[in-house]
Amino acid sequence: MKKLSLLLSLTAVAFYAKSQTMILAKDVAQYVGKNVSICDSVYSAKALDKLTLINLGGAYPKELITIVINKEDERKFPSEPASMFIGNNVCVTGVVSDFKGKKQIVVTDPKQIVVK
Repeated sequence: MKKLSLLLSLTAVAFYAKSQTMILAKDVAQYVGKNVSICDSVYSAKALDKLTLINLGGAYPKELITIVINKEDERKFPSEPASMFIGNNVCVTGVVSDFKGKKQIVVTDPKQIVVK
């Protein structure tokens, strides 16, 4: 069962990453507005009233990029995203945006995040 889960996860990454560029989290500032895939460690996460923030590449406030999951999309995940990914290496796929000088990817589908 674990092998099947890994195979499905890798298939999801391949599906989402097929038209995206794989980049390093440290280079994210060069890709604002682009659809990319980034793999890195989850250092911290926080569930707020309206969204969940998952920090890659460093703990807040030194994160390289933040995964943002709005509250209405959290129900699509099998468990709470703030605790689900903490301490894992993940790959996230989506469009890089800038929010108050910080880089982020807004995730609307659990398939956009895969635990490595």
